[in-house]
Amino acid sequence: MPECLLYNKYPVLAKTTARENLGCWPTPLEPLAELSAYLGRKKIFIKRDDLSNLEYGGNKIRKLELILARAKEEGRRVIITAGGLGSHHVLATAALGKQFGFHTIGLFFCQPVTERVRHNLLLEHNYGTEMHFVKDYFGLIIYYFRFYLEHLARGRKPLLLMPDGSDSLSTLGYLNCLLEIQEQLKDLCLPEPEAIFTAAGTGGTAAGLLAGLSLCGLKKTKLHAVRVVRPSILPPTRILRLAKGAISYLAKNGAKTNNINLEQLGENLHLEKDFAGEGYGFSTAEAKEAVTLFRELEGIELEECYTAKAAAALIAYCRDSHDGEEGTVIFVHTASTTHNNPGRKLPDPKELPAAFQWCFSNEARQCRCGLQKQNSSFCRAISQPGWHWPD
Repeated sequence: MPECLLYNKYPVLAKTTARENLGCWPTPLEPLAELSAYLGRKKIFIKRDDLSNLEYGGNKIRKLELILARAKEEGRRVIITAGGLGSHHVLATAALGKQFGFHTIGLFFCQPVTERVRHNLLLEHNYGTEMHFVKDYFGLIIYYFRFYLEHLARGRKPLLLMPDGSDSLSTLGYLNCLLEIQEQLKDLCLPEPEAIFTAAGTGGTAAGLLAGLSLCGLKKTKLHAVRVVRPSILPPTRILRLAKGAISYLAKNGAKTNNINLEQLGENLHLEKDFAGEGYGFSTAEAKEAVTLFRELEGIELEECYTAKAAAALIAYCRDSHDGEEGTVIFVHTASTTHNNPGRKLPDPKELPAAFQWCFSNEARQCRCGLQKQNSSFCRAISQPGWHWPD
């Protein structure tokens, strides 16, 4: 099994906290030499969590190592989870859960539909996800209870997994990522980084990194959590609560956390609020520029929902720095790039449940749900006669 630095640092976890090995650890920490030169910074690095699993990579893998192990211990066979139409979390849960015999029920709420969203929906079908379109957050709550009670009545207690799977346990996965970064910087004879950038949707990835900074004594490093959702979905208090929960989990399980002052965690956190654009799932001009720069300068693919917005914040940060200013800046690449195999055969969209057919149709769609205001420009666009999906 590849080395897990978290369990090396806290050996007691081997006795108290189950973990399934799902990843290729540690993921590489690579210099972005061309981007550094372009932006006038000498030491920009990328943490390649996009390569964390050959079947389906990204940041979900570190969380699922702990989530799926817990589900196995509890004897669960069904996982009920949720996300937007293009959810990487639901897709990763289905793809990796299938390897352990889990049946994944995916509840999907609306978001702007793009080519990537449609591709992910087809992959969901390939991985055997039981797919249900619940429209909005109210529908999500109803369907969570419906399927939970249905399976409970059959004598099977399913695992209710919230969107993105972020909790005190799964947050430990990104604490481990920070330990990897620390070791890799030591091997490269580099000092403590001045900044780490990551996309933030539900805050679990950022919380794990933040907890790791505190536990490793990296007081000079600022974590830039780049919010890609509306403020009401991810206030800074959520990230802090998850980070505190992860550290408290360690302490309760016998790990020595050196009496860390949990109230000081926020000193290392900077929640970037200016890069989400219109909201979740909508691209921005800055995100499109980041996609182009990473692709043309480094040959690295980003996506415009999460990672390109985090990269846009990093680019702005470097541009605002003084010319030639040195310092180590790290970008955590959290979206999978291993599942886009051009040889993979995808199903015909008509094989998907009827409730998802509209995502592949050019017919005008008139609908109302609780997310209509949040997705207003998208809703207006698809309601027009003669509209069509972008090429």
